[in-house]
Amino acid sequence: MKTMLVPVDFSDTSSNAVSYAVEWAKAYDYERIILLRTLYNSMFDMIPSAEYVSVNDDYISKEREEAKEKLNILCKETIKKIAPDIKVSVAVSELPLVRSIMEIIEDEHPELIVVGSDNINYSSNSFVAGNVISIAKISPVRVLIVPSHYVYQYVERALVPVNFSTVNTLDKIEQHTAKTPQWRNKKLLVLNVDPKEKYLNPDDEFIKAEKVLHEYLQNFQHEVFYSNNKNIIEGLQEFAKTHEVQLIIALPGKHSFLYSLTHKSISEAIYSNAQHPVLILK
Repeated sequence: MKTMLVPVDFSDTSSNAVSYAVEWAKAYDYERIILLRTLYNSMFDMIPSAEYVSVNDDYISKEREEAKEKLNILCKETIKKIAPDIKVSVAVSELPLVRSIMEIIEDEHPELIVVGSDNINYSSNSFVAGNVISIAKISPVRVLIVPSHYVYQYVERALVPVNFSTVNTLDKIEQHTAKTPQWRNKKLLVLNVDPKEKYLNPDDEFIKAEKVLHEYLQNFQHEVFYSNNKNIIEGLQEFAKTHEVQLIIALPGKHSFLYSLTHKSISEAIYSNAQHPVLILK
C-alpha cells in the first residue's frame, strides 16, 4: 500500500503541510496517509525546580487526551478532503518525534514523509518544523519539506541542483519514477552552480560529466543550466524565482544540495528555500 507519513502538531505550518499532502496524495496515487502525533514529554517536564514548575500528572493526562481528540478531528477533516479510495489513519506515540517517525517507518513502510517548515520571517512555533533537519538527515525514505503558507501547485517544472562530480546520484530520479510514472511528464531544470565558470571553457572531464548527466536523464524532458554564483543556496534561490519551478529535488551525496541543507548553515539553507517545497530523495 503506497503510504505517506505526516507528523503533525496542530500549528498553522503543520496544518498547511497536511493540506499539501492531501493534494500530493491525489496527484501521485497514494493509498494511505498516516497522521502522526507524538505525546512525548521530556524528562525536564517531570523534574521540579525553582525555575521550572513541573506539570502534575492530571494536567499531563488531560493534555494528552486533548491532543488525541484534536488528532481524531484532524483525521476526519482530512478524510473529507481526500478521495474515497485513499485511507487516512492516525498514529500516537509516546516516543520523541524522530524516534516515533523511525518506528512508523519500520512498522508501516511509508514511501514519503511530509513535514512543514517555518521560515526566517515567520514562525508558528511548530515543534515539527523545529525538527525538520533532524528528520531529513535520519530518514531512510524520501522527505518532502513544505514551506509555511505554500499553496499546493501541480508540479510541471522541477529544479534539480547537480554537482558534476556526483552526477551518478541522478539514478535516484529514475528510481523515484519507478513507482510514480506521472513524473515522466515533468520537465527537469538541471542547475550546476559553478563559481569557477568551467562551463565557459569545458575540459574533457566536464564534457564527459555532462554527457553522463544526459544519459541518466534520457527518459525525461530536461534542460541544463549553469550559474556562477559563489553562494550555492543563493544561486538556487535566484534560479527558482526566475524559472517558475514548483519543486526543488535534492539528490543525496556529499557534494549535493542535500549536503548543503544538512551540513552547512542548516537553518539558513532551509529558510532561503522557504518559498519552494523541497523533495529530498534517498
